[in-house]
Amino acid sequence: MGKQFDVSIENDFIVTQTGTSEGTQIKYKKDGYWYKLNRDGREGLCEYLAAKLLTFSNLEADEYVLYEQGMINGMPGCRSRDFLRNGENLITIYRLYYNEFGQDLSAVIRDFEYPEERIRYVVDFVKTSTGLDITDYLAKTITLDRIILNEDRHLNNLAIIEKNDQYRPAPLFDNGRSLLTANYSVRSVYGLDRNVKCAVAKPFSGSYDTMFYILGEGFSLDREAALSWLKEEEDSAEKDVLVYQLRNCR
Repeated sequence: MGKQFDVSIENDFIVTQTGTSEGTQIKYKKDGYWYKLNRDGREGLCEYLAAKLLTFSNLEADEYVLYEQGMINGMPGCRSRDFLRNGENLITIYRLYYNEFGQDLSAVIRDFEYPEERIRYVVDFVKTSTGLDITDYLAKTITLDRIILNEDRHLNNLAIIEKNDQYRPAPLFDNGRSLLTANYSVRSVYGLDRNVKCAVAKPFSGSYDTMFYILGEGFSLDREAALSWLKEEEDSAEKDVLVYQLRNCR
């Protein structure tokens, strides 16, 4: 289950109530933490499981954000530490493009026929704008999304960090709408073999495999160690999906 917290936060600390592709989500920032309420499913659980999974990877600790589950004003959610250092700014890929061209990048790349073209357009834009090559960052993100079946990887949760006109990729964050939580196409009578096919990928293709094969494997996992950890976690539908994926998604 991981560490649990229980906090009361005044509305003065609300930072945003919009900005995701799936609807409204209340977020707070207080005392160096970001807090998010669950919206449609058990997003806090998914954030915790996805982040904990990455501790069994060969990624460095600063390449992903750790999440804790807990209660926020009596409602379930999660929190993570603010990963920005002094003077740094988080710029989403969506915002970077909008600031430069005044257009929705998601709509722009939809006009390309092939996922390879969409990926190349975004990589080239970011490199031209910032000098940063985000190819490896995208590979790491899609490798994770393919395992956890993240259905909300829009261009507002792909991001870079800027300080004094120097740029680096953001850590992997915002994995809450994954593991089939809040996917209303899922039916328990179908079984996981069929239900995992209900997940639709983003942002360059509806297929996780297609993006994965274009970008390549972004990190490796000690799957047996991860499966041993999951045996100690409380039973849930989301845990079952993660176990299934670790065993079957190669």
